[in-house]
Amino acid sequence: MASEYNLESSTIETLMQLLEIGHEIEFIYKDKEYFISNFQDGRSLIVDSEALCDYTHDNKKFVQTAKIDGMTLEELFKNHSKEIEFGTIY
Repeated sequence: MASEYNLESSTIETLMQLLEIGHEIEFIYKDKEYFISNFQDGRSLIVDSEALCDYTHDNKKFVQTAKIDGMTLEELFKNHSKEIEFGTIY
């Protein structure tokens, strides 16, 4: 079964597709594993069981507010996609 998104390419477009579908996403950046949840309370960015941002149901707001190393997920996936590796997609 072919997927409509390319997990080899860690772009903001692929990330947004996965979020819109409702997936939970693991990814690795700078040897650290991050998890994007999709809980009843909404999405959050989690590392080492700690939420790095408030929960939201708005995917666009989520990628514009969740930050790693001072960069939003939107900036990170647009400008550093070669340094990001998708892990398990739930």
